[in-house]
Amino acid sequence: MRTLHDKRDTFARAVAEADRAQEAIGELLRGVDDMQALLGDERSGIHARLADAAESEARLRNQLRENGAALACMRLLARLNADLRSMDALIREGRLERASEMVLAVERVLSDAAIIHDTRIFGELRSRVDLAKENIRHNATAALQGLLVIRVDDSLAQLIAPADSLQKRQERYDSTRSLLAVLDMLGVQGKALAAYGAHFVKEFIRPVLATPVITQVSYFANEGTQLFGVQRSNLSSRVTEPAAVCAIVASAFSFANQALPPDFSTSDSKEQAVRAISPWTRQCLSDVANMVLERCFSSHIPATRHELEDFRSTTNVLLEFESQLFELCPASASDAARRPIHAAVSHLDELFVKRRCDLAQRRARELAEDPSFVAFELEQHQVWSLDLVRDLVATSDCDTSPLLAKAAEQVASQHSSSAPGGAMVFPRCAISRAVHELVLEVYNLVNEAALSSDSPSQLSLLLSTARLVLDLFRALYPTLHRAQLARIPALAWQFFNDCLYASHHAGVVAHLVSLLIANTAGDIESSDAWLETARLFLRTGSTHVESVVTREASELKALVAGCSDAFYDAANETAKAQLAKSRKQVHLALTQLARALQPPVVTPHIFYQTIGHFIDAACEATIEAIVGIRDIGVDDSKALADHCRSMGAFSTLLQLDSHILAAYQNTLAVPSDMPATGVEADELLLSDSETGTPTFGSRCPYNGRDIATSAASARLAKGYCQLASKAVQLADILLISRADILARRRAGLLAQFTTEEL
Repeated sequence: MRTLHDKRDTFARAVAEADRAQEAIGELLRGVDDMQALLGDERSGIHARLADAAESEARLRNQLRENGAALACMRLLARLNADLRSMDALIREGRLERASEMVLAVERVLSDAAIIHDTRIFGELRSRVDLAKENIRHNATAALQGLLVIRVDDSLAQLIAPADSLQKRQERYDSTRSLLAVLDMLGVQGKALAAYGAHFVKEFIRPVLATPVITQVSYFANEGTQLFGVQRSNLSSRVTEPAAVCAIVASAFSFANQALPPDFSTSDSKEQAVRAISPWTRQCLSDVANMVLERCFSSHIPATRHELEDFRSTTNVLLEFESQLFELCPASASDAARRPIHAAVSHLDELFVKRRCDLAQRRARELAEDPSFVAFELEQHQVWSLDLVRDLVATSDCDTSPLLAKAAEQVASQHSSSAPGGAMVFPRCAISRAVHELVLEVYNLVNEAALSSDSPSQLSLLLSTARLVLDLFRALYPTLHRAQLARIPALAWQFFNDCLYASHHAGVVAHLVSLLIANTAGDIESSDAWLETARLFLRTGSTHVESVVTREASELKALVAGCSDAFYDAANETAKAQLAKSRKQVHLALTQLARALQPPVVTPHIFYQTIGHFIDAACEATIEAIVGIRDIGVDDSKALADHCRSMGAFSTLLQLDSHILAAYQNTLAVPSDMPATGVEADELLLSDSETGTPTFGSRCPYNGRDIATSAASARLAKGYCQLASKAVQLADILLISRADILARRRAGLLAQFTTEEL
């Protein structure tokens, strides 16, 4: 029983424990359910809230850091703002040394303030610091400029500097040293000193050098100031000599240097001290040198060789001045090759040649524009020789170049009177003074080229300019005076002679140029260009005189045509009177033309050609009027025959007096047929190839040696008016029978008439 009782107790305890265990499990299960209900899913449960809490904590920490940085930035900006305010106040008060220290302090703070780097406010602060530096430099420059007062008016330029005691001067120097030391700390000392130098040059040196007459006046005033004065005047016709100008400028720089302290460094070397404070930059001194160069060199470059040799002494003064000037800037004192005056003087010969060429072109324009039309009569024939070259070059200030003299002798020997082509001669005639002076200028340039033969560039420039002045005159003269040449025949003929004269000498110079450049290397234009110039002159002169000749010939034909009705009833007394009046008018016109063109206005060669052409024009109109009549009665034939003989008799106007021809007896050539030109003769009018009439301006058998008397000239003149003899033959035809006409035709006596005309 006991055992059973024990077993029952054991069982009861087991059941009780089992109940307690079951309750505990139920409790545990309920706890698990509650825990599961508490945790929920990932979006709404505790995990999400824990994540939000962690993110909020991170944001709070970041905001805390940002707030701390912003607070530090605000404190930094407040400090910088205070410093900037203090810096601006110091600048306004003129305490530039303390202001410079503040600028440096602010720059250090800005460089360490990485927190505001790459921000807009950093750029604004940097700009304010730079502006403060510029203000300090500006104020310091003004302070430096205050050491030297500049006053300039129309009559006087002054430099005023203190002339105080030694102690006060030392105090002023110490103040200036401190000021420049501050500028050096800011890195703007060079700009301040450069501004001081530029101000001195702009306000004092430039106005002084712009005045024609300047005189130095230095003295001490009684009010503790030292003055340096320069009197200015624009009224005098003379300008101050270069040596005096250089002395005044050098003295002004010396006075300006005295206003600055002599010692700005701790070195015992005075030279090193001066180098440390020199306000004269290379650019500043170069500007001064250029101004002196313009006043004393560029505008005074000589135009003649004689003046050039005298001018070299002036260049020595300028070089010495420039050397002293650039010693004020030791950094460039040894670099002489880059100095303006030194560079200009080294090219003096080239500048002289350029000026000589510019003056020659200017002179050519003046001659072409000259409205006076002054005539110049050649007193004798120009026979090419060395003496002629010397006479042509004699207008210059230098002797004939040996090289040019040698070339002239060679050309003269090649074209002597015994040479195949004969001598080169330009016959005596009337030309304009303008073209005479132009040719003299050309030979002077050629002589200068021969003197400069050692330099191919100068030789080429002078020779090309010599030809250019001819081309310039040829282009300008007929253009500027077109109306006068068309209205006044005498000017047209004068211009025609001018063109022949210029063409002749252009051809001569072509021979000289070929010899001058024979042994010269370089790109130099050949003599062909000169020959082309000669051709163009012939063409230009021919073109202008052709219109005059054509117009005069037309007027003569009009005089003949004015009585055309009288030819149909020539035997009538009224018709005879009309024909007689027409002949008188034609004779008067031809006589006036012959007198106007009588040598030496033109050469006999041109005189014969022109007057012969005019006579032919009148005879041609007469012949055409008569040939155009279909039936001529006996009485009319006699009257027309007398009229034709009278017209043919006009050929006597071609006769020249023996005293006129005597001057041309020894002429070896005529202007349109000169060996020197190497060009074809001028052609002013078309030729009559059928009749063989000599063309105006063509080559002709004229040679002065064949003309000794007026009778000889009359016989020669018949070759220049073929239609006059045709008019005489027409007079005979009008009086003979048809059989006689045919007989003369078969005998070749009427070769000038066509079958239709007969």
